[in-house]
Amino acid sequence: MPDLPPLLTIVLEETGQLDRESVMYRRLIAARLRLESHFAVLHVAESLTTPVIARLCREIDSKYVIFMRTSHLLSANYVATIFEYLKSRTVYLAEPVIYTGPIPKNVAGTKLDDTYNYARDTDVFGSAFNTRRLSDALEALGDVDRSAIYTSYRMYWSIAKVRPLITGFSTASDTKAATGLRVSAEASRLMPVMPLPSKEIRLQVLRYVSLFLRGIRGQKATSISLNHLRDLIRGFELMELLAMVETLQPFEAAWIRWLDDPADGKQFFKQLSTKDAYLVFRPNTDDGGAGEVPLYELLFDQEILTINKCYRARNLRSGHARPGSYNFYNRPIRPSSTILFFDRPFQADDNAEHLYEYFTAKHPEFDQAYFAINPKSPDWDRLQAKGFKLISIFTKEFYEKFLVSDLVVSSQIYSIRYRGKSFANSRFVYLQHGIQLNDMSDWVLSKYFDVFIATGRIEAEYMEKLAPIETLNSGLPRYESLNRDTLGQQHLLFMPTWRFNLHQSSTEHFVQSSYFQAIDALLSDHALLKFLEETDRIMHVKLHPNVEKRAGQFRFTDRIVKSELSYREAIRAAELVVTDYSSAALDAAFVGTPIAYYHWDAADFFNDQPYESRLDYADEGLGPVFHEHAGLINYIVREEFTVTDPEYIGRRERFFEGVDPGRINEKIVERMLSL
Repeated sequence: MPDLPPLLTIVLEETGQLDRESVMYRRLIAARLRLESHFAVLHVAESLTTPVIARLCREIDSKYVIFMRTSHLLSANYVATIFEYLKSRTVYLAEPVIYTGPIPKNVAGTKLDDTYNYARDTDVFGSAFNTRRLSDALEALGDVDRSAIYTSYRMYWSIAKVRPLITGFSTASDTKAATGLRVSAEASRLMPVMPLPSKEIRLQVLRYVSLFLRGIRGQKATSISLNHLRDLIRGFELMELLAMVETLQPFEAAWIRWLDDPADGKQFFKQLSTKDAYLVFRPNTDDGGAGEVPLYELLFDQEILTINKCYRARNLRSGHARPGSYNFYNRPIRPSSTILFFDRPFQADDNAEHLYEYFTAKHPEFDQAYFAINPKSPDWDRLQAKGFKLISIFTKEFYEKFLVSDLVVSSQIYSIRYRGKSFANSRFVYLQHGIQLNDMSDWVLSKYFDVFIATGRIEAEYMEKLAPIETLNSGLPRYESLNRDTLGQQHLLFMPTWRFNLHQSSTEHFVQSSYFQAIDALLSDHALLKFLEETDRIMHVKLHPNVEKRAGQFRFTDRIVKSELSYREAIRAAELVVTDYSSAALDAAFVGTPIAYYHWDAADFFNDQPYESRLDYADEGLGPVFHEHAGLINYIVREEFTVTDPEYIGRRERFFEGVDPGRINEKIVERMLSL
C-alpha cells in the first residue's frame, strides 16, 4: 500500500544556519516524532516571498501547510492542537491566538476584541492554510506582498470570521509597529479591494495600510499608487475605524484622513501653547508654503507626494472654540498646578528624577508635583526617603492626576489617553533617555511633544529640521549633576549594545553569533588580561539588559568582571569607556572621560536595526574607531587613552556646543513654566 501524504507540512524559513536548539525547533521535532507520517517539517533556505510560497504550494502534497521561522514562539500544545483540529475536518483556515510578544500562560484568557484584531500580526506565519485553496488563491493574488497573503486569502474565500484555537503562536517581534512594512517592489497593490461584512478584515486592512504608510517614509518609493490606497480606505470604510490608528500612529492617521479627503491638504497634528502643528500633504508639486518645514518627498507609482509641517494660529483650527470641548492649554502653569514626572515604570535614576529633584528644591511653591513609578520598583523606597511625592504609575490615581495636570514631564514617551485627554491636546516635555546618534526622524515625527530636549549643536540642528519650535538645546538633566570620580577606585568600562536579530536565539545560536564571539574574544584576550594584572586595573563589562540572561556564557575573570554598578556609577569611575554604538558612552564624553568605539560588525550592524546611523563615527565620533580586535587591544595595553588628543577634545566641544553644564535644569524649567 503506497504511503499516504502527511496531513500537515510546516515550512520552516531559515536563510542562515538552522538553530536546532531553539525551543521552537525542538517542539516541532518532538511533534514530528509523535505524529510520525502525518506531519512533515520542510526547511527552506530561501526567503518566503509570494512566488516562493506559490511554488511550494504546488510542490507540497499535504492537505494543510503552515509557514514559520525558528525565531518564532509556540505554545507547548501548538502542533497537537492544530493537528487535532485538522484531522477530522476539511477547512480553509485554522489559526492559533497570534501574539507579537511573549505567549501568556493562559492563552484562553486573551480578549479577542477589536484591539486584538487590530494589533494581530497578519503576515503569513502561524496559521494553517488549506494547501490547495491557498494555491488557487495565489493564482489571483500573486501580485501582493507575502505580508498581505493571509488577509487577501480570507477576502478571496470570503472568510469573514475565524475563531482561534486555544493555543498560542508569536512572531516574537513587534518592530513593524516602529518601522512599518516594506512591501516587495514586485507588488502592484497592497490587497484586493474585496470588501466583506467583517470588522476583523477591516481592522486588518486598516493596520496594513497604516504600517505600509509608516514603512514608505523610510523606503521613499513604491509601485503602489495613491489611488489604490484611496480605494482601500473607501472600499473598506476605514475612516469609521481610524481611532484605532490615532493612539500609536498619529502621523499615519493624519495621512489616511488626507487620502480620504485630498482637498484638505493641511491636517491637524498637535496642539501647542501658542500655535498648532499641522502636516501638509502636497501631491505632484515641488512648491512648499511659506514657513513650512520639509519632511518627505515620496514616489507613489508615477506620482510625487511631498509632506511638510507647518504651524498655524489656534483660531484657524476647525472647532477650536466649540462649546463643550475643553482646552487643556487654557489654564496657565502656576504653583497650584498638578505636574507629573516619570522615568521608566520600574526604574528611575534618569532625567525625570534629576529634573524633579531640582524643580522641587528650587520651586517648593509647586506642592502638587508628583513622581510616578511602580511601588515594586527597587527605586521606590530610595525616592521616598529623598522626600519625593510618589504615586503608582498607570493606576487609577495616576490617570486621574494626569487628567487634572497642567504638565507632564518624562524621559519616556508613552501613549497616555484618558477621558479625552492625550499628549495631542495637552502639554508634554520630552526629556529623552539619551542623545540620538541614529536617524530616528520617522519615530520622532510620530510622537507628540511640546518641548524636545536636545544636547548640543549637532543633535539640536538635526531636531530643528523636524521640530523647530519644540526643540530646546539645554542638555539632559542628569548631566548637570554628572561628574568624574578621579579620587576613588577607577576602572575601564566596556558597554556593548544589543543586536535585534538575536532576540529569540537559542544558547547554541547565540554563542555562534559574531556578537558573542567578538565580545568574548575581548574578555578573554591574554594581552589584555596581562595588562590589567600588571597595572592592577579592573575592566567592568556593562551588559545590555537583553544579554543578562546569557551572561554565564562569557568568560569573566577577576580582572574582567560583569558590572553590577548602575550606569551612572560605572561611568563616573571610568578612566576609559569602550562601546560599539551605545549612546550611554556620551555621558562619559560629557565629563571628559576618553571613549573608544569597537565596530567589529560595521558592515552589517544597521542592516538588522530598526534605524540608520546619522553620525559619521570616523569624522564625528568622540573617540577613535576600531574595526579589528587587535587595534583595540593595542590601544588599551599601550595606554594611548591616557594621552590627551586635541582632535577629540575639539569634536567633543563642537558636539556639546550650546550646553551650559551649570544651567541645564534651569533652562528646562524656564521653558516648562512658559508653556
